[in-house]
Amino acid sequence: MKLITLNTWGGIVNEPLFEFIKNNSDIDIFCFQEVYPASVSPRPSLGKVRPNLFYDIQNVLPDFNGHHAVAQENDVGGLAIFIKKSFVVNNIKHAVVFKQLNNTEDEDREDYFSMGRDLQCVEFSHLGKIYSILNFHGMWVGKGKIDTKRRIEQSEKVIKIFNGAKGAKILCGDFNLRPDTKSIDILSEGNRNLVREYEITSTRSSFYLKPEKFADYIIVSPDIEVENFKVLQDQVSDHLPLLLEFK
Repeated sequence: MKLITLNTWGGIVNEPLFEFIKNNSDIDIFCFQEVYPASVSPRPSLGKVRPNLFYDIQNVLPDFNGHHAVAQENDVGGLAIFIKKSFVVNNIKHAVVFKQLNNTEDEDREDYFSMGRDLQCVEFSHLGKIYSILNFHGMWVGKGKIDTKRRIEQSEKVIKIFNGAKGAKILCGDFNLRPDTKSIDILSEGNRNLVREYEITSTRSSFYLKPEKFADYIIVSPDIEVENFKVLQDQVSDHLPLLLEFK
């Protein structure tokens, strides 16, 4: 099977993003972050995002079932998993891992920018084996991607859900973390952190002008057999797509 994870940047790059998705329709599972549904009016400060991005992607992936989840309605882009209709989906759920659903607290900068954060999970069966795919967009605080108390607490919540999921497990997405943080160590312990293992040097595209080169990860449980992993160089967002082939 093949999986791609990508922070879509709200679809700002537009047509190249959709060409990329259409050209990779042989992928079995897409995990996207910063995806808006039609019901959301994005904040003007976010720029030229596509407010109907979830449905626009669904239209170019007719052989997939799309699932959308948000922790902060009417404010930030959510998570989206598109999985081929030929797969038997057993369960779909999401859990808030930072703050709470529709958090309105803004007592400090960290709270204001982070709002709520959730973890999306799709459990499916394929060739007699159960898999759980967990799609994650970690909190952003405007102070870099280093450890904070709340990021560590967030990782502890995420790994608890990961460990409790059924079958062989894949955690992927934009974690907003450096690879040398305790927050990443918590998620990696006992699992395979493929960005570390494959000695990836950057997951950011040429659209991203800041010096920090890491944000995105794929972490798999030991019972996932990795056949291939790489960072694709398609310039379709300020992040680069990550490709995993597995069974």
